[in-house]
Amino acid sequence: MTDLSLDPNRDLPALAMRLGLDFVDLDTVMIDPELFTHLPVEAASRLRVMPIRFDGHALQVAVSNPLDLEAEKRLVRAAKVPVRLVVSSAKQIGDALRRAESSGQMLDSVRSDFAPQIVREDRAGHEQVIDLDTIQDQSGVVLLTNSILIAGLQKQVSDIHIEVFADRVDVKYRIDGVLYPATESLDVKHHAELVSRIKVMAELDIAEKRKPQDGRFRLRIEGRDVDFRVSVLPTQFGEDVVIRVLDKSAVARFGSSLRLEDLGLNGADVNWLRRAVREPHGLVLITGPTGSGKTTTLYAALSEMAEGSEKIITIEDPVEYELDRIVQIAVNEKKGLNFAAGLRSILRHDPDRIMIGEIRDLETAEIAVQASLTGHLVLASVHANNTIEVISRFTHWGIDLHDFVTSLNAVLAQRLLRRNCSECSKPVVLSDDTLRASGLDPQAERDTVWKVGQGCGHCRDTGYAGRTAVIESLTLTPDVAERMIRRAPMGELAAAAEQAGMIRLRKQALDLARQGVTSLAEVDRVIFAE
Repeated sequence: MTDLSLDPNRDLPALAMRLGLDFVDLDTVMIDPELFTHLPVEAASRLRVMPIRFDGHALQVAVSNPLDLEAEKRLVRAAKVPVRLVVSSAKQIGDALRRAESSGQMLDSVRSDFAPQIVREDRAGHEQVIDLDTIQDQSGVVLLTNSILIAGLQKQVSDIHIEVFADRVDVKYRIDGVLYPATESLDVKHHAELVSRIKVMAELDIAEKRKPQDGRFRLRIEGRDVDFRVSVLPTQFGEDVVIRVLDKSAVARFGSSLRLEDLGLNGADVNWLRRAVREPHGLVLITGPTGSGKTTTLYAALSEMAEGSEKIITIEDPVEYELDRIVQIAVNEKKGLNFAAGLRSILRHDPDRIMIGEIRDLETAEIAVQASLTGHLVLASVHANNTIEVISRFTHWGIDLHDFVTSLNAVLAQRLLRRNCSECSKPVVLSDDTLRASGLDPQAERDTVWKVGQGCGHCRDTGYAGRTAVIESLTLTPDVAERMIRRAPMGELAAAAEQAGMIRLRKQALDLARQGVTSLAEVDRVIFAE
């Protein structure tokens, strides 16, 4: 009987031999871009595999763990031809994928696989779908723009940055909250054409180069719509562009129903949040900076409630993900539909539960409070640093504090921390100066085993793979409510909340770092001080 007890990460050549598979040194293999016509580039990147040869009948694909039968099944389903496995290291597979990306091979494949169309509305509000192939002249800047956008989708980026300097143009992707180079720096001579192309897609004024501009466009790719929000900002060397990517179908990666357990929260936080959003009426507020996962958490809560027996309506700017059995409304300022106006209309539509994408002003806050006092459960996001500052924000707007406190069920603040890569994280010794700079006592931490990812093919040399959420939850006890109504100082209110069981964000994040889930540097990056 074949002995399969070897560690696939350390004994790959021996394991391959025992399984009757070839072991391949990918550093010596030239990858033909035509191979990606047999295995879609998105699948190769997601499964961390590399097609290396096609003999006319079967596609040779390099994998790093030939014992993972589930991954093999997903690979067979994704490939368009029969598959024959060979073995290579995770690092070499990651390196090969990056070489293909940087050389443009994967981008060419992405273009042919996705065939994007731009979707616009005419003056009558009717949808117009335009195939980009019919309006492009195959010029370099058109191909470059499409490649940047589609490759960003493939990598599941949240933002695309195009930064111009005196001698170059840098294109960067924001992945898991951090910017990474998308490709090598571009010649600055391409900058004006690249920005003009994006402006045309977003229907902005290409002649205006001295004032900031904001716009948006939508691409239809393989039957799904993806929204892009464009911000153009004049700088010393030209216009800087940031494109926010809003893939409405991204939630589908969790399956047919997004649940709170899918967010990486611990069991106690899941149970607390589930109880808060199951109340028949009241106001639940979630806060955090841009990109902290507020909207996804709200969607997970709504998705669990969407059983068909209640009317659930959301108003958002824009609708980020599409959810089944939920009525979703997009804010349209140009047509007079803002959050306040939309919320008034929603209240006339017999809702049971309402989600507000963001409370930005007193008018929306007052309507939300009144809705929660009249028998509706209202979930909303607010921009603030922590749960206590949410209270300060409503006080600053001039909201009636008695009504606000009466309506309030719970407040939570959320952050996302990158997880140490499970393949390459190792214990490290942190200096006393590093610990002190993070506000820690070196003596108290002398037995702590800190971990840091070293970088490998699995994590694209970042040291991190995936993210986990931490939440700071504030429950309205009588003592906390009384202090809120009499406008107690924030320090006093925070102390009362902690006495009632609230655990601050940084404390939770430090506990995760001590457990090796994330690094101390990541904690400092996301939540440096309370």
